[in-house]
Amino acid sequence: MAKVKEVKRGNTTFIFHDDYCKATTTEEAKAISKQIAKIVFPALRAAYLHKDGTG
Repeated sequence: MAKVKEVKRGNTTFIFHDDYCKATTTEEAKAISKQIAKIVFPALRAAYLHKDGTG
């Protein structure tokens, strides 16, 4: 397993490894992305609206 990329956003660090992606098809990657979006988007939107004061 090799670390491909490390991204820091605020207090969060995302670390990407190549072992997961090697055997993942394009269709599987799209399905995974959609599932992540279902979970993450509402939380990000709520945080943005709370910070912005418009919510």
